[in-house]
Amino acid sequence: MSESSAPEREPSPPQPMPMPIGVRLWFIWAFLLLAGTGILLPRIIEFVDFSERAPFSLLGIFMMLELAALLFGITVAMQRKRIGHRFAIGIAILAAPMLAGLPPILLDFPPKAAAGWQALFVPVGLAISIVLVVALLRPRSRAYFSED
Repeated sequence: MSESSAPEREPSPPQPMPMPIGVRLWFIWAFLLLAGTGILLPRIIEFVDFSERAPFSLLGIFMMLELAALLFGITVAMQRKRIGHRFAIGIAILAAPMLAGLPPILLDFPPKAAAGWQALFVPVGLAISIVLVVALLRPRSRAYFSED
């Protein structure tokens, strides 16, 4: 058989870009944050910050907003939507307040223990945030979120 009589092959669809390390690290952080929120949810629900007669707490409102943003962010990031990149950066910035602020409030730390916890975990949270944001701002990570 000659080459001219061979059937033409259709071009194969382009292979999707492999997930960059910055996006992988962000997914690990997002799922850890989701797990931590789930574990602390009973304490968040029973937490009353200013009045026992109030039907809501400010911490509960913050946590529900964080949970909604986290679930939506993970969903659009898995779909590689462009807006997922913005949600990923926003969620990466939550490291310091989540690590340093929530456990002392929810677990009723004494004031000295809370100050020690915050002195330890504010730098850790800032380091996590900086690493994740820098990794997400790299060109490969930005290019990963390519769907409209």
